[in-house]
Amino acid sequence: MLIAVEGIDGSGKTTIVKFIEGELKKRGYDVVTLKEPTNSEWGRRVKKIIRDRSVKPEEELKLFLKDREFDVKNNIIPALKSGKIVIMDRYYYSTMAYQGALGLDVEKIKEMNEKIAPKPDLVIVLDIKPETALERIKKRGDKPNRFEDLEYLKKVRKIFLSIKDNIVVVNAERDLEDVKRDVIRIIFDHLKI
Repeated sequence: MLIAVEGIDGSGKTTIVKFIEGELKKRGYDVVTLKEPTNSEWGRRVKKIIRDRSVKPEEELKLFLKDREFDVKNNIIPALKSGKIVIMDRYYYSTMAYQGALGLDVEKIKEMNEKIAPKPDLVIVLDIKPETALERIKKRGDKPNRFEDLEYLKKVRKIFLSIKDNIVVVNAERDLEDVKRDVIRIIFDHLKI
């Protein structure tokens, strides 16, 4: 099973991914968590350009696709073939939303990704207002990157909320324990346990 956890920066993806991993492992599931961008050559280039604003959206998209192709071939497919539940901390829906908010065609991005990447069985979008997300980012002491701009995040959020396939939107504005409870119920319903 392939689960993607998505949402704008500051929505709590990494926290929720770690929580899901722990809960599933407690119940005996073989789980692997992966984060994109990866630490591949392509992923490192992506991380570098996130800090520097000099790359055109089309070039950025090419790097994300190369990194995802690497991740699929070397991590995702082998884990799925060995019977693991794969939990993604970001996947191609982030590429659709973030590069789409830069003006690229969201459906074309989706098509390009689905040629190289397996479609997830479940996508959980942690929905949060951009204002709240930016407050969280500031509180954790992270230096904002070029994607962490209020107006830009509003566009990204709108795209996330417009995507329809296998998506369950969870209100991440609430108390963390409430969010965790909803997310794990959604997963268990999907696993039929």
